[in-house]
Amino acid sequence: MTMASVVADTADGYRVDLARGVGEIDREAWNAVVLGGGGSVFHSWEWLAAFEEAPPGDFEPAHLVAYSGSRLVGICPAYLVHSCPRLDYLWSLSGISPGGPVLLGHSLAAFSGGPLALAEHGDVIELLVDRMQLSADQLGAWAWGFANLPRGPLVGRLLGAGHAVAQVTSAHRLETRYRSAQDYWATLPAKRRRKLLRERRVRLEHVTVTDGMPDTDTLVHLVHTLLTDRSTPVDVLPSSFLESVRRHLAPFERGVIATDHDGATVAVFAGWEFGGEWSAWIAGLDTGVLSSFEPYHPMLAHIVESAIDSGTTVVNLGRANAMQKRRYGAEGVPLYLTLQASDPRQAATLHAACLRIEDAVRGTDDVVGVVRRCC
Repeated sequence: MTMASVVADTADGYRVDLARGVGEIDREAWNAVVLGGGGSVFHSWEWLAAFEEAPPGDFEPAHLVAYSGSRLVGICPAYLVHSCPRLDYLWSLSGISPGGPVLLGHSLAAFSGGPLALAEHGDVIELLVDRMQLSADQLGAWAWGFANLPRGPLVGRLLGAGHAVAQVTSAHRLETRYRSAQDYWATLPAKRRRKLLRERRVRLEHVTVTDGMPDTDTLVHLVHTLLTDRSTPVDVLPSSFLESVRRHLAPFERGVIATDHDGATVAVFAGWEFGGEWSAWIAGLDTGVLSSFEPYHPMLAHIVESAIDSGTTVVNLGRANAMQKRRYGAEGVPLYLTLQASDPRQAATLHAACLRIEDAVRGTDDVVGVVRRCC
């Protein structure tokens, strides 16, 4: 199927095409829509290029792109998912087995998904959502929907249109628009502030925390060691995917590391800054040296202070450990999985599946299943 296989002309003059890889779209034009539409690094051309080069599963790119004349004005990253460890886990919670591939916009590995459009072309969002169903039918998808769609009006509209919806996790965002770190700490309740600062002082007796990232081999080792310690299969973040992400997103890389007294890196928060938002995407820990994540509080405090000092507007602290992140003032933003099918019986099955998924994750630490299953 070629890029022009799905084309839709509207009365408003928009054209929607199907791109079978982000490489078919100009990088600068794509990222201009991401920045203009309020997206993050997880919608960026670079993230998608890395995902497509070494996907953590079996994915076929099927991105929808909207044009006004020759100008790219809207995007909906999407993949026809044949297998995905994270989605497979959700299916296991739901008690159903899908009858084929699912077209998802776009990935459970990201902190956010769904369509984006330039502000002056906001009406193209509805068109992109409509075209997802057309694409799903043409690509032979068993169902279609969106992964990690942030709380907002679109979730409500999808619910109203009959989509099955389940909150599967939350991303924790912290505004960092402060004149100084001292001003930030002053906003926290006094008792909590004293306790957090005391915890940081105690932990810093054993490690040094700085901005930075380890080499790629060390990064993979730390991430996989922590996943294994949490009983999470490393296939959710295979080495090839981590290496590809590291290479493609190098221009935006921003992380925090903890080193021991010998200078060895024993922990990392790896991520990127894009469009004024610093996303701390994944953690790693040398569990052979540290039996628990002892540097956690010093590293979290360092992220906040470093973001304030550099003028970063918001930090996305990601999923898991919700209680600890809320102590620092982070707000949990619910992320939803939405699913729809053309066949009424399949649609009813999806509604039942989403109810079971929500029942399974309710009461856990705001993550898929349990903390160890999601990073």
